[in-house]
Amino acid sequence: MPCSAVTLSLATITGIIATALLAIAFSTDNWLYTEVKRAQIQQYAGKHAEQSHLIDQMNAKYYYYTRTQGLFRICYPKERPPTVETYLSPVETHCMNIDYFIPDEENQTRDFSDDAMARLHMGRSVIALFMVGFLAIFSAFWTGVVGCWRRSPGNITATAILMLFACLLSAGGMGLWHGVEYYEKEKIVGEEYYQQWSNVSNYLVT
Repeated sequence: MPCSAVTLSLATITGIIATALLAIAFSTDNWLYTEVKRAQIQQYAGKHAEQSHLIDQMNAKYYYYTRTQGLFRICYPKERPPTVETYLSPVETHCMNIDYFIPDEENQTRDFSDDAMARLHMGRSVIALFMVGFLAIFSAFWTGVVGCWRRSPGNITATAILMLFACLLSAGGMGLWHGVEYYEKEKIVGEEYYQQWSNVSNYLVT
């Protein structure tokens, strides 16, 4: 049974709004906010002689600076590490790109642990799922236009299926993003990850 004009209008408007919101979320750098209380860490290192090396690391390592993270960039809204090359993002924040090692020409991932490789593959898959989702939305736009122009129930049905497919892909991307976050906090051991920050974790807010 063909859809009414009101139903099609509502579907078109909500589809445009949903696509715009998804595009904004995809491009923003505020998926994850990590606040590092540098002053408190300095005080902690001053009171514990065995942690004096923290002072040198704080001025050299990017993960000792407050930052926001998106799918493509890590940005520094406050201080920025002097040893890391950054550039100004479209919103005038100093950022650096996240390396997904595509392609991995120098085989830099050969020493990665299984957990680190799982995190990397999930991170790559997040990008891929969102991009395929946008492709499905683009295809749905044209089938929808043709369906409205020709008043074709088949094209309208195809549009609905493509939009549902895009929703499922986007939901899958979000799920994998949370998987990446879980691995970074609970699985991977390394100086830039939460597990190895046990001594100063009280000064790290995510």
